[in-house]
Amino acid sequence: MWDAVHRNLLDLEDHVDGKVFRRSFAARPVFHGKINGNELTINFSTDKIDKQRYTYIDISLSGASKFNCTLTSHSWLKKQNAGEINDYISVRNTENVEYLLRPASDPGVKKLSKKTALVQLLDDFQGLAYLFIGKTGILCELETTAVVKATEVETLKKRLLLLDQLAGATG
Repeated sequence: MWDAVHRNLLDLEDHVDGKVFRRSFAARPVFHGKINGNELTINFSTDKIDKQRYTYIDISLSGASKFNCTLTSHSWLKKQNAGEINDYISVRNTENVEYLLRPASDPGVKKLSKKTALVQLLDDFQGLAYLFIGKTGILCELETTAVVKATEVETLKKRLLLLDQLAGATG
């Protein structure tokens, strides 16, 4: 599986300024690069919840935002046993999947909830666990059971473009 992901990330090198690193045959690959001058890192993690193993694609993109906020999949948040959830705006993609955007009391978050860039991202980011937008960049995790398919170059290119557009909409 990780060999196929490695090949997919090597294909991404042809489209995005960056380089794939893999320390050994058994190690997971990591991609470091830049998009429009912003630092980009793609790596992978796993988690075990209720005896089920989940693979995550972790993407970080540097850049300045005027505010901090968190966007989480409501279903993912429930799996985390996060307790009571307060101060959020419910946002849905075109397939009616619910995401929670917090803190709702922040004027920047209220504006973001109405931006086209956010809905476009939610429509394409199937498996989005969470997305954190901070004053120094964006960090997101996508949950997947098909990591090879999820890292195909066309899929990754589109997602990276959408993240870059979202970064521009918050800066």
